[in-house]
Amino acid sequence: MSILMFHSVGCEKEDWYRSWLSVSLDHFETFCKYLIKYNYETVSLDEWFENKRNPTSKKQVVLTFDDGYLDNWVYAYPILKKYNLKGTIFVNPEFIDKSVEIRNNLEDVWNNKIKKNQLTPLGFVNWTELKTMDESGIMDIQSHSMTHNFYFQSDKIKDIYEGQPSYDWMAWINKPNRKPYYNTEKQEQFTPKGIPIFDFGRALALRRYFPDEELLKYAEELYSSSHGKLDKASIIIKLNEKLKLYPGTYESDEDMIKRYRYELFESKRLLEEKLNKTIDYFCWPGGGYNQLSIDLCIEAGYKASTASFKNKPYAKDYTDYKKIKRVSMTSFISTPKNNHYAKRPNFLVNLFKSHEGRILNKNIYRAEKLWLMILEKTRN
Repeated sequence: MSILMFHSVGCEKEDWYRSWLSVSLDHFETFCKYLIKYNYETVSLDEWFENKRNPTSKKQVVLTFDDGYLDNWVYAYPILKKYNLKGTIFVNPEFIDKSVEIRNNLEDVWNNKIKKNQLTPLGFVNWTELKTMDESGIMDIQSHSMTHNFYFQSDKIKDIYEGQPSYDWMAWINKPNRKPYYNTEKQEQFTPKGIPIFDFGRALALRRYFPDEELLKYAEELYSSSHGKLDKASIIIKLNEKLKLYPGTYESDEDMIKRYRYELFESKRLLEEKLNKTIDYFCWPGGGYNQLSIDLCIEAGYKASTASFKNKPYAKDYTDYKKIKRVSMTSFISTPKNNHYAKRPNFLVNLFKSHEGRILNKNIYRAEKLWLMILEKTRN
């Protein structure tokens, strides 16, 4: 049985830094048609959980979607419904849109209520849309933690903030109430330019480091006053000197446990309350977890999670705690230099066959990636 990981659908050409997370509508619908044509059955995580003990079919697939993007409602849900397929969306309550009205989706286009170019797929789903999808039996809603945040984890300065899109998560921390709109509005102003970017990681895999406010104030002033006179390396040297005077602090064991519990327990509680169901499955944002977060995940009552435990020995026996082992589905071929959109309509089908272990399809993918790397090298 294959468990597939999607994120966004139909937003690969949108003006959004993380558009490479999206699969195109052509790719997605072609893939859905392939599943139907070759008699694949899409199953829920509950069905997967039971089949782990007594598999009934090799041609079963679990379709999962991370983060709860609005396009899951606008595009993915109507297409799955059209082909009588099932999916699971892992959502972060802090990213759920504050609106209450159901927004237009592809079904409205098909029913001639709206034109396709009038759809607005960027953003995040709201509670009404989540409840509608969950109650339909098409989309099962599960937990992806509360925040999906990155945090600083040491006093090692890696960079300084100058508005880089890759640090968009800084705004999530500084303005958490604006998280549902991070891909529909400019949020660079939420993070002061010049502040240091320390070594960082995923929220549920680290002890959080807090830089001293005096250091941050100094960094802003230094960057503002330099006016291009100092390069980034020179600024970081000066910041490291000031860091000796203002070393910052780390969260206590008590605070770390409290934060982890918020991510794991509160997301479960809130989703269960809002959707009137039991939340049994957890998806680790970015695959970030450790011994403490795994233990708390089990204590919270989750039956399974996307933890792999690969090369990470743990002290406890997790025999009854299932691992949701997924493979990524994307419309992009990533090279060391770029993410390249694959134009072939059957690209996802080939990728799926590759994940199934078919040598020919693996070689096709490798050849495409090699060719793109060669082109990048010749252009330089």
